[in-house]
Amino acid sequence: MADRSDRFSDRLLALEQTHTTAALRERYRRAMEAMLLQPLTPALTLLHAGVALAGLVGAGVCAALVVSEPDTLPPLSRAMLTLCAGFGASWSLWAAGVLRRGVVHRRRDRAAAARMAFGFTLVALLMIAALAAASPGPSALVMLVVALAMLVTAAVVMLSHAIEQAELRGREQVLAVELGLAELTEVLRLQGRARE
Repeated sequence: MADRSDRFSDRLLALEQTHTTAALRERYRRAMEAMLLQPLTPALTLLHAGVALAGLVGAGVCAALVVSEPDTLPPLSRAMLTLCAGFGASWSLWAAGVLRRGVVHRRRDRAAAARMAFGFTLVALLMIAALAAASPGPSALVMLVVALAMLVTAAVVMLSHAIEQAELRGREQVLAVELGLAELTEVLRLQGRARE
């Protein structure tokens, strides 16, 4: 059964290639690129430079604290600072990559940023909960409330990312339908000329 399906998909692909002109394929590629790649404006460049710098500074401060205070920091605090240094470095590398390319890829870059934000928040929540459990009192309740607020914010970021990705998939399908209609129009026009 798979063999018949493969042969059918090969025939469809060959048919598509014969009826798709290079100009139509190029127009489709440019439309997809315009939809997925967002060039960095001065404001976006400044934003990503700020993220890169903040990540680098944060990673440096956290790493410096871990290295300079090995005896005075409790193990849980050292672990949290080490994780924060790693997260800061990853944000810095992500933003530097976007700055180097000069464009934001709406699918890849934003997905990576949303996952990093949610992952950092989830790990921070677990670490804060462990810190709160280790030091009970009124400050523990405040730490947990702040951690839950961070988690809700991260969930909203993930949800907005999922909505944006669904919108991109819908726009991609519309472009594919437009390409198919343009191909069909071209084929019908060529058949009309051949009959004349």
